[in-house]
Amino acid sequence: MIKKTVLFVLVLIGVSFAGIVAYRIISPEIVIVNISPHTIREAVIHLPSNRISFGEIAPGSENSIYYSVSQADGTYNYSLTFSNGNSISGSCGYVTNSEFGKRLQFIVNVSEEVECQESNKIF
Repeated sequence: MIKKTVLFVLVLIGVSFAGIVAYRIISPEIVIVNISPHTIREAVIHLPSNRISFGEIAPGSENSIYYSVSQADGTYNYSLTFSNGNSISGSCGYVTNSEFGKRLQFIVNVSEEVECQESNKIF
């Protein structure tokens, strides 16, 4: 009886882990990479169907958020506020419905300018 229970728990853990890995591979993702010398106090990304807000991102670090594949077509609009009081905003990249495995990186460089890099996590 104990062996069956342990086996059941192990299978349940394995299935759960596989589900989490599949979700992270399939779900579209936004990554903000902060290479600037200042902390990003707040980063907001507006998608056509969602608003995504990031908290603080220290210099030399990054943060990512997964979002729903159900989106209207449109651009990614961003606004960033830095610890030194500077703010920047703009747009880059294009979002469409059902973009499985997409990753869009917003790379904030030393000059506090944003460079966008789009890739596909699946292939």
